[in-house]
Amino acid sequence: MENFHIIQALCRAALAKPSDSVRQQVVRLRDALQEAGDVKNAKSLTNLLTAAERSVEMAPSKFSRSKAAFKGEELTRNTHLPVSKETSVPIAEIKFVEDLPTAPPIFGKAVMQAIEAILEEWKHLEKIAAVDIEPIRSCLVYGAPGTGKTQLALWMARQLGLPVVVAKLDGLVSSFLGTTSRNIGTLFDFADRYRCLLLLDEFDAIAKFRADPQEVGEIKRVVNTLLQSLDSRKNHGFTIGITNHESLLDPAVWRRFDIQVEIPRPSIEVMLQIIQRQLPPVTFNGPQMKLLAWILEGGTGADLETLTRWMKKAYAVSPNFEHEFLQAIQQFILLNGARVESEKRSLLMGERDVLFKELKQKFGLTVTDLAEISGQAKSTISRAMKRNDEVLSA
Repeated sequence: MENFHIIQALCRAALAKPSDSVRQQVVRLRDALQEAGDVKNAKSLTNLLTAAERSVEMAPSKFSRSKAAFKGEELTRNTHLPVSKETSVPIAEIKFVEDLPTAPPIFGKAVMQAIEAILEEWKHLEKIAAVDIEPIRSCLVYGAPGTGKTQLALWMARQLGLPVVVAKLDGLVSSFLGTTSRNIGTLFDFADRYRCLLLLDEFDAIAKFRADPQEVGEIKRVVNTLLQSLDSRKNHGFTIGITNHESLLDPAVWRRFDIQVEIPRPSIEVMLQIIQRQLPPVTFNGPQMKLLAWILEGGTGADLETLTRWMKKAYAVSPNFEHEFLQAIQQFILLNGARVESEKRSLLMGERDVLFKELKQKFGLTVTDLAEISGQAKSTISRAMKRNDEVLSA
């Protein structure tokens, strides 16, 4: 279907806050596409409908009964933050439920199913209790920087209907002997007092391997305090630790978390989904989005967000963007070279006939697709690719 990417973007926007009538119309469109033999686009709408249904199922209202399982007082905007007794600097900040992200981060299917399994436990507390089992109360999330770990923790808190107490490492970690351990105790006492999710970001800063020969005895005391605090918190609230450097963690720390979730770098398919979410209100065609995902293949969602923002700004300020798409990419590479593999940098900054041939082989793009990417006439692209073939055969 011509301009289906625009229709798909409209459906995605409508399903962000779906009503029965909106869903019905998207289903009608999906069924019409199937009847017309357009299986690929019909499947795309089916995926959108499934994602929307999953979002509704995981809405915070579904967890209203689970709130009773979290002990403690209610946090308000008037609650005084915990501070270091030595410096009076806050050692935590609070993010309230209404300020937390409503949309889940985009991961592969297996990761999302695992996360949803955690949340499912809190939707069925009676069934869990019937078999004499406690629901998961702690989770260690690890992976490369920029893969969406913190976003995931905040979204999970939104689903559980819990405010988040975020540990501030600049206030928590001190150079004074014994102060860091006392600050950890103060932080956990505060979190245990209130009904909340405790988020320990950059967790490796306070949970380092106690046998590290580079560290003094103080780090051992800090880790011991942390372990005791994690043990005592099991009966109070939910705790999420996040680290980019899981190899630095003390082995005993791993055992204090009910589960450990690795967030991988996104696949090409996941990167395309991220682009589709980040692009609106701008729309790019399919070949253009495939090219953007390919450029940062092996990167992170944060890298892709940087590229998408750049392309949207280029679209906004350029009166002739359809002819300058590749030029905008080249400008991004010049300013963000470290984010793009050297081989791809050379290819994208080199002769376009070589690039066209590579893209045709990589994605099976047609001359029409390449024309949409480059803004050049199909005849110009055909001649360029022919010249390239003649050079290679000479």
